[in-house]
Amino acid sequence: FKMAFSSSKLQLLFPLLLFCVIRYAEAQRVSTPHIVLFLADDYGFADISYHTSMYGNDSNVVHTPKLDALAYEGIRLENYYVQPVCSPTRSSIMTGRYVHHTGIHAPFMDSSSSVLSIKEVTLAQKMKEAGYATSMIGKWHLGFKSWEYTPQERGFDYFFGYYAGSQDYWNHESLCWPGGVPDGCFSSKYGEATTGYDLHRNRESVNSTEYSTIMYTDEAVRAINGHHAKLLGGSLQPLFLYLPYQAVHVGNKATPKHPEYGLDQAPEKYIKEYSYVTNDMRRNLSAMIAVMDEGAGNVTDALKATDMWKDTIFIFSTDNGGPTGDMASNYPLRGGKGSLWEGGVRGIGFITSGDPTHWGITRMGYINKEMIHVSDWLPTLCDIAGCKLNGTLPLDGVSAWPSIARNEPSSRTQIPHDICFVSMGGSCAETGWDRASLRDKDMKVILGQNGNGSISLFNVTADPSETNDISKENPEMVKTMLATINKMAVGGIACDRDPIDPRSDPVLHGGEWLPWL
Repeated sequence: FKMAFSSSKLQLLFPLLLFCVIRYAEAQRVSTPHIVLFLADDYGFADISYHTSMYGNDSNVVHTPKLDALAYEGIRLENYYVQPVCSPTRSSIMTGRYVHHTGIHAPFMDSSSSVLSIKEVTLAQKMKEAGYATSMIGKWHLGFKSWEYTPQERGFDYFFGYYAGSQDYWNHESLCWPGGVPDGCFSSKYGEATTGYDLHRNRESVNSTEYSTIMYTDEAVRAINGHHAKLLGGSLQPLFLYLPYQAVHVGNKATPKHPEYGLDQAPEKYIKEYSYVTNDMRRNLSAMIAVMDEGAGNVTDALKATDMWKDTIFIFSTDNGGPTGDMASNYPLRGGKGSLWEGGVRGIGFITSGDPTHWGITRMGYINKEMIHVSDWLPTLCDIAGCKLNGTLPLDGVSAWPSIARNEPSSRTQIPHDICFVSMGGSCAETGWDRASLRDKDMKVILGQNGNGSISLFNVTADPSETNDISKENPEMVKTMLATINKMAVGGIACDRDPIDPRSDPVLHGGEWLPWL
């Protein structure tokens, strides 16, 4: 039969129909959760305020209310380990493999041709295989000698950030770091290390003088809003958002040609909040952390405002311990960035969600003390996302999802913090002696941290500050653990000190760090 509607009736029905369509679109839930991986750079163990509440502090308390709230409502990982420095941690996140297998034991130099091997299958590639939209906003630091090694060619649909290891927070220039290589930054040519602009959206350079932490936060919010628009349009594609912030790594060191690098690396209003801190470096660091904390809050607020939070797994991690020379605090842990002490490798980590039960998390708001290593994120996120683990090089990481989601005992009992033997070459040959460390259940052995041939043994469960070396009382245990290290070292490599390439010099590329091959 035929039914006719007057224009007035259609006008009355249209808002109702539109409301139903919108409600239907909002009601659709992705079959696998959105995943946000927020990676802080050089963040000290004691520089998040929930840790000062747990363990005390040896400096001013840095207030982190946004991160604290997320951690308290989620699952705090208090037996979580990363690598001592940045590129190695990033390589383990991306590959699910130990650094003596990726060959990346030290930070990459901007002028070097070192890269994460193209043979490695990345976490982003696995997320894409599982049907995810993949975006990266922040610091890459896994090599960029040619385009094939940059983020978009390693699995990310979208990239906004920088390639190098550190830069000025305001003008986004990356001052070349020479590592241990003589004239590794062409100082003989220019009188000081070369420098170059380093900010890119996909393959295009972006001009900006916006403070980087705020800039990356705003970009993350735009990415979330953009993905939400696709969901409202009927897409059911989940989002993998990798946020390796520049914060709170120090900026460039001032040079005679670039005294502006010595300017405060945080906005003034945040520095004023810590005006009572007498040490300039510590005051600036406290302010940098405050901006990052606010950024984490703004990112999660955007997820909540778009109703994506209920379908999100949010992970927070550090990349290594805080650099004590730059006034970071890792209290009560010994040492810091670059060391095999707990202060170098034990990281801040937590995971939370807006609707944990829906995603199989049976317990929230507790401290998880199961052993977890940064290489576990690839198999863990594949466990969550449903991606298959075939096609990768042999994985070292294991899924921590049963431990995190259901508080089950971890299948992990050992973590090699690093195995860096002189015979491997690369950065491992720079000190002239072997360095390695192995955690095995409660015990941790360290080789070469205090110089050639030095050996220490600690029960880090009972003695997390590593004050009581028990190696002399336990020679057989030391012998067994060193034998395990030697067995693990078979086939180990170091490919993090490829030759300096003069073609990398930003002067040859319009003053920018860009792929040069």
